[in-house]
Amino acid sequence: MTRSAAVYVTARIEPDDAKSKFRCGKHPLDDYFARHAVTNDREGIGRAYVLRRSEHDDPVLPRVLGYYTLSMALVESQQAAKAVAKKLPRYPMPVALIGRLAVDERARGRRLGEALLIDAMRRVVDASALRGCIDILVEAKDEDAERFYAKYDFVTVHEENWPHRMFLPIGVATAALGGE
Repeated sequence: MTRSAAVYVTARIEPDDAKSKFRCGKHPLDDYFARHAVTNDREGIGRAYVLRRSEHDDPVLPRVLGYYTLSMALVESQQAAKAVAKKLPRYPMPVALIGRLAVDERARGRRLGEALLIDAMRRVVDASALRGCIDILVEAKDEDAERFYAKYDFVTVHEENWPHRMFLPIGVATAALGGE
């Protein structure tokens, strides 16, 4: 049995999640999850959210289906301005960073990457009501990641070498999620 997208619920990472043998097939993302995600979350460096298998999912699926991390960042105003298409002050601008986003390779084909991205965007939009944030930033590690984020209107502004910086204006995210 599979669940509808409305049933997906993410939660903060717990120590047992890191021992779940999560594997997306990209060593830096797998290694980060196993070795650093819990510590970074507890230290306040970046919050890690996981999507766990539910009782409605096929029991052969891994316990952790996917994860993402969120933190705050600053970017040069010229880079941010390319995404928001307006002139900004010349000092660094506050953005939210989706630092990592991955789906276990055994759970692919279920649109979990989309569910995780939407969940992350919703958290960022909610937080932006409390603190300044002009864009959502991702750093696409490769062409597959860049294509994925581009489907959701992220704009590449840094193409010189990998990772490529991509931005989504907070107003676009808010509108996409049904906000003002």
